[in-house]
This record gives sequence, structure tokens and C-alpha cells, in this order.
Amino acid sequence: MICHGSVAWALNMSERMKRKLNSFQRRFLLIITKAYHTTSTLSLQILTGIPPLHLTLSKEAKNIKITRLRQPAIINDSLIDPSDYEEILRGHQFHPADFKIDFRISTEPAPNYPIENSIYTDGSKTTDGTGSAFCSFDELGQLKTKWLGKLSQDNNIFQAELLAIHQAILHHINSKTQVKIWSDSLSSLQAILNPTSPHPLVRDIQKQLQSKNNIYIGWVKAHIGHYGNETADELAKKAINEGTIINIKKPLSSLKKSLNRELLEKWQLEWNKGKVGRLIHEIIPSPSFKLHKWSRGEIMFFSEHGPFPSYLRRFNLKPTDLCNCGDVGTPLHFATSCILTESWHFKKPSTPNLLHWKKGILKNKGARIQLGKLMDFLMNNDDLINGS
Repeated sequence: MICHGSVAWALNMSERMKRKLNSFQRRFLLIITKAYHTTSTLSLQILTGIPPLHLTLSKEAKNIKITRLRQPAIINDSLIDPSDYEEILRGHQFHPADFKIDFRISTEPAPNYPIENSIYTDGSKTTDGTGSAFCSFDELGQLKTKWLGKLSQDNNIFQAELLAIHQAILHHINSKTQVKIWSDSLSSLQAILNPTSPHPLVRDIQKQLQSKNNIYIGWVKAHIGHYGNETADELAKKAINEGTIINIKKPLSSLKKSLNRELLEKWQLEWNKGKVGRLIHEIIPSPSFKLHKWSRGEIMFFSEHGPFPSYLRRFNLKPTDLCNCGDVGTPLHFATSCILTESWHFKKPSTPNLLHWKKGILKNKGARIQLGKLMDFLMNNDDLINGS
């Protein structure tokens, strides 16, 4: 509900509004992590992989503005034109009673995949780009026609597969005999069978199939060594560099990536500029959408917000920062030198190696179990550690 109408108010939020949203989000982050209530919101967001709420709302507002309102928005200092992206199409393109292409599309494995008088399609995407291709064979199984299309780096493999099918149909639309097209993209065939598919390219294919009843499409399993499919695969890879340039609209997944990239960059700036949570920042310098599976005890230990005399004194909850053994009661003290916790001691690191030592514990399952036992002892023996 908090996102409702965000496009109207979330694009230019005041600092006061951001603080209110952080305060609202903080309650849930504390419930998720079970951390001490003094643990910084910045740290909790990083540990859970949940971005600051104002950044999420801004991202959602821009997404709605571009995809639904079809209005331009600024992402990463660039003005994004909605016309560059696919438009979400809704509802039925044809009356359900008139949608009669399902019997000409098979998503089941065929007993054999003939080369003769058949067309094979494929798409490919690498770090170099995106390619789409089809090849057709004559009655003797000889290569007759081939088509190679080079798409934008922003276009995805799904679009490349669909484009290959689309072009294969267009090149054989006037054929008087049966046209058999084979694709190894099961997701593409399932999309074509969906009468309410939101994809513009899928709807174009559906129109073509509705107008011609001699075109059949079948599914061929990929990478089984079939000559037709392997030829199409090679052509699709070749198309990345040598194909005819084809301009089709970017998928909405590309927009989502751009929005996520911008969010992470802004989140990184906030995390770097923060004045709190610096101990967690040392261990996790970069934000991500990944949940860091730290236990409650690990969060206490590495944030130093836990049942430690040094922490309790800092927040005026104890008159002294000394442990009952006489030394300053820091997390490192309990983990390496306190006589009361000797059963769970780690080898004490040198000051230059302290950060490496912390990261080493988090990477070692046995060390994490040992740390968990130490923290359980500290939480269950407050009187012994902190005195009465």
C-alpha cells in the first residue's frame, strides 16, 4: 500500500520524507534480523539486501512512468524515451473462439526431426551482442535459404528466438505448400500459444499464423546434435557480428536492469557517506540484493552492538566498560582473551589483520559455529560478564 500513487510523489522526495520512510522500514528490518535496536538502519538494509525504501519507491515510480504512463524519465542522468521499450499489451487479441492456432504448434518432442523441406530457427546472446537466424532446407536436405539478424545488446535471447520464428514465417508467408518450422525455444512456443500474451512480437506471430493455416511450428530439443538445429545455432552466433542490423524495441527486462543499476549506485553513495555502521561497511563495502545470512549473534559481534560492556557503557547502560575479568569488554576481548570465555577462543589477530580475521570467520562454517556458541554464552550469562 505504501507504493500506491508513488509516481505522483516519490520522484522528488524531501529529506524529511526519506527519514520517515527509513524509520518506517527500520521496524521490519529489526524484526527480520533480530538485531539490537541501536544497530544502524544502513547496516540492517545491507545485511538483508533490502534497499532504502525511498530508493525502491523512486525506482517503482520511474518504472510506472515509463511503462504505463509512457512518459520519459531520467535514469542515470539520461533521459529515457518510453518508445524505445516494448509496450505491455493486455487482453485478448482475438476472440477466444477465433483463436485457432494451438493445433498447429507442438511443444512435445517429435519422433523425428526431418531436414527435408524444413526450417530451423535459433537465437543467441553473448557478451558481444545478440543474434537471430533461421535456415531452410530443400527436398533433398540441402541448405536453401538463410537469414541472419543482428540485434542490440539490450535485446534478450527470448526476443532473438521470437524474431527468428517471425522472420521464418515472413519469408515463407506466400508458400502454397505446408511450411514446417522448428525451434528449440520452448518458452517462445508457449508464449505464442498464450492468447493473452503481452509481448508485441508474439502477437505479430499470432496474427501471421491466424492468416495462414499451412504454417506449423514444432519444438526440437536443443544440443542433441541435430544438423538443422545445429546449423541454425551456428548462424545465430554468426549473426551477432555479421547479421543485418535489426532494430526492435528493448525488452522491459532491460529497463529493469537499468533501474536496478541506478538504485545500486545511489545506495552505494548513501552507504559510503554514512556516519554509522562503519564496522559492517568494512566487511560488506558494496550493497546488493543478496541476503547475507548472518545469525543474530554474528550481527551483534561484528556490529559491536550486543551484550558487551564496551557497548553498554557507550550507551550509558553500564557505569564501566570493564569485563568482570578486569579488561575492557569488547567483542574481540571475549573472542580471544577473556578467561571467562576460554572454551570458545580464536587466535588473536594483529591489528592490520583484524578485518581479514573477521572475514575469515564468516567464510568458515566451523568458525561460525564456534562464534555462535560464544555469543550464546554471552547472551545467557549477562550477570557473569557484566556483573550485577
